[in-house]
Amino acid sequence: MTLLFRKIDTKTRLLNPFRGFSLEEIHSEIRFDPLTNESGRIFDIPFKCAPTDWTKTLERSDALFCPFCEGSIEKSTPLFPEDVISEGSIRVGEATLIPNLLPFDKYAAVCIMTRRHYIPLPEWNPETMEDAFVASQRFLREITEKDPQVDYFSVNWNYMPPSGSSIVHPHLQINCGEVPTNEHRLQLQGARQYQKETGLSFWSDFMDTEREKNERYIGEIGATFWTMGYVPRGFLPDVQCIFPDAVSLARINEEDLYSFLKGLSGVLSYFREQNIPSFNMSIFSVRDDRNFRVNARICPRLLPRPIGNSDMAYLQMLHRESFCVRPPESECPRVRDHWTG
Repeated sequence: MTLLFRKIDTKTRLLNPFRGFSLEEIHSEIRFDPLTNESGRIFDIPFKCAPTDWTKTLERSDALFCPFCEGSIEKSTPLFPEDVISEGSIRVGEATLIPNLLPFDKYAAVCIMTRRHYIPLPEWNPETMEDAFVASQRFLREITEKDPQVDYFSVNWNYMPPSGSSIVHPHLQINCGEVPTNEHRLQLQGARQYQKETGLSFWSDFMDTEREKNERYIGEIGATFWTMGYVPRGFLPDVQCIFPDAVSLARINEEDLYSFLKGLSGVLSYFREQNIPSFNMSIFSVRDDRNFRVNARICPRLLPRPIGNSDMAYLQMLHRESFCVRPPESECPRVRDHWTG
């Protein structure tokens, strides 16, 4: 199997009422993910995000009880059993990591990132994020040491309501379990199949090809590699990060973790410049598999129209087919402008 950025060009013909019902062709692409072979639809539509006013959202949030604010954490959030986390919670600087009351996996945690109830997008930087990611990594290390059956790990972030976050107060969700999510499983299957058929590492070939093509390649910081997603998962192009030498997030050192946060900070700067108000982020990790590499995806989220509709509909939810209105290649230079390598 050779590494191919496979796509099919398509076009649809219609009579456009906004151009006197003249004949028009709308071009699009169907792309296939190089690792998982999942398909997605790519358009080139002149869509621009309008600035988001969070005033009413924050007013509603302030009127509700927040268990993550100071004075409430000790009284209103759970603790881990002593045989899981001996202190009951993990504290690093401003971050506090506690059990998730809605556990998505065998071990599930929420990391309250900061004492502040709301942090605007422009104020996120590596220092603002570092405590929470260090606490999350500490949790992963504790779990891997105590439970040898747990093989799959992820660190996840829903920022603001369009991403699905039900609480404005910034927090990460960390999951550890014995059964991979669909994405974890597809990544592992794809990487193993590539190695079986070529005798080579998918990740090395993928990064070499992206560097050579230089269409989506953003750059590298320390031991992190950054590129635009070939098949975006959302309405707008997303960004991928790969740790070229790391299989497990639990074993990444502080310097490499900080390199990731520097890159992430640059991506969030790009989001701010593009008026992208919200995002999902996931870091995928395993305990130990030579075919796997720690990798992350940062996906913009928004409410595309004034009516407040979601950016996901039947195509994504039921057909499991992504739909993107901007080619990632056109966005790559804009990301680079806000990114420091």
